[in-house]
Amino acid sequence: MIMLLPFLLGTLAIWLGLRGRRGGSFAFWILTLIIFATTVAAQWHLAPLTGLRL
Repeated sequence: MIMLLPFLLGTLAIWLGLRGRRGGSFAFWILTLIIFATTVAAQWHLAPLTGLRL
């Protein structure tokens, strides 16, 4: 369910941008990026990559 939150916030950011509210749109884009990055980082595990030697 938390993975749908960035899409909802992105939709709100686009809606605010179309309404001409740039500050609110920018704030929602930053919030969307932060939430998306934290949810993806929580799912990212480096264990499979520890055996690789580059």
